[in-house]
Amino acid sequence: MIYLFTGEDRVKAEKEIKKLLGENYEIIDGENLSLNDLPSLFMGVTIFEAHRKILLRDPTADCLNELEKYLDTPHEIVVLCLKLDGRSGTVKELKKNPKIKFEEFKFPEPSKEDRFLSFNVYDEALRDGKKALAILKKAEVKNDPYMMLGSWASKAMKNFTASPTEKNKRVLKRLAKMDMLLKQSSFSSTPWLVLESFLLELKDL
Repeated sequence: MIYLFTGEDRVKAEKEIKKLLGENYEIIDGENLSLNDLPSLFMGVTIFEAHRKILLRDPTADCLNELEKYLDTPHEIVVLCLKLDGRSGTVKELKKNPKIKFEEFKFPEPSKEDRFLSFNVYDEALRDGKKALAILKKAEVKNDPYMMLGSWASKAMKNFTASPTEKNKRVLKRLAKMDMLLKQSSFSSTPWLVLESFLLELKDL
């Protein structure tokens, strides 16, 4: 069985991965994976392990296209794609395959209060990063950092669409970089620190 996970709620996805694979498993970054690597990844064994537990993160579209060739893998494999184009023919076929368990981890739709808070923090940071940081720190206990980041990205995109200035472009790039940072294990355990740093930088970006 191959598990194919997608969606922006990394916390829920990581919990499910640990439930399936336990605490000790291999992590393979898909961006460094070529098609020639796939046979050894899905079908290869080691001297010490005939049964492997593997998390494959964000494989390329070419690798996803080959996934159905390896459904008889003897290993436990979770493929984590934070973003999948559900309109592509490959993804549609993978979802239909009974040997692939597909699951999407979406954030619940934020309430009006949550959305107002995230936008309020963002707007305040454009004026005064320290004040925005104080607001955020009080709200961290009851809020999700990934949902907050998503709201900021939505706000930044609207700002850029309305006014495509260099500053608004830099802000979008900074948010995209933050998104990538939070995918890394070294930062995923402290997401609020990444968001707090952004608030202090936003005014002068």
